[in-house]
Amino acid sequence: MPSLLKRRLQRLPSYVSAFGWYHGVRLMIVNERNADRRSQHKRRYRVPGFDWPIWLRDTVSDRSIFWQCFVMRQYALTDFRQTDRLLQRYRETLAGGASPLIVDCGGNVGLSAIWFAKHFPEAEIRVLEPDRDNFEVLKENTAPYGDRIHPILGGIWNSDQDLVVENPDAGAAALRFDEARGAGQPAVPGYSMAQVLEQAEREHCLIVKLDIEGAQKALFEKNTQWVGNVDLIVIELDDWQFPWAGTSRPFLRCVSQYPFDYLLKGENLFCFRDSEASGGAELATKA
Repeated sequence: MPSLLKRRLQRLPSYVSAFGWYHGVRLMIVNERNADRRSQHKRRYRVPGFDWPIWLRDTVSDRSIFWQCFVMRQYALTDFRQTDRLLQRYRETLAGGASPLIVDCGGNVGLSAIWFAKHFPEAEIRVLEPDRDNFEVLKENTAPYGDRIHPILGGIWNSDQDLVVENPDAGAAALRFDEARGAGQPAVPGYSMAQVLEQAEREHCLIVKLDIEGAQKALFEKNTQWVGNVDLIVIELDDWQFPWAGTSRPFLRCVSQYPFDYLLKGENLFCFRDSEASGGAELATKA
């Protein structure tokens, strides 16, 4: 059986489960095609449950992200009992007259930000993406949401400094960034979480999502006070990509100081902070 037909048959039940028969088959046919590694050609997708169409390039990475975010629903929280308390915090923040803040780091073309906007309709979302080509598609996808989603060209880091891409020949979903160490390299801004929070005029985050291709090693090495003021961290750990590089070790050392529950789903680790546990506020000031 040809590989494309085999993949379509294998994935069809997931599309039908997510969208029903009609839309599931339609989206499976459109999305499960042979794709290029790089392409600027875009297609418009109408996705049930979302008010505006989304744009994807004819690339393996964009179609993979659609599969993960909208078909497999990797950021859905309904399976977790801890979600009840997260939603309570969401409602309490709104009752206090503020918009809950979600920070999406490694936003790619904006599908995760759109997912969060749908499920937390009164939250403000700040989404960082360091790759310029991805960022242009991200802006197009999030423009209909107006001020609810703020796209930021740049990457998350442990301090405010320029970043450069380490592997320019990688696909759009696998680019890695590091500190700029010399003149002449094309750079993008690197933002600390403190700077993102300051720009948003917040001290507390409802959700921080991290899909940052190993940059968690730098992010959690220092200036981690913000961790004690986040209700949920969603992170993709990348040790499988970087054997013995220790990319997850600073993250694990940091979060172990706080009262989190840890749950695995797909590629992501969901870290729910127990806001009612004693000692959380004190630890936040010492980290």
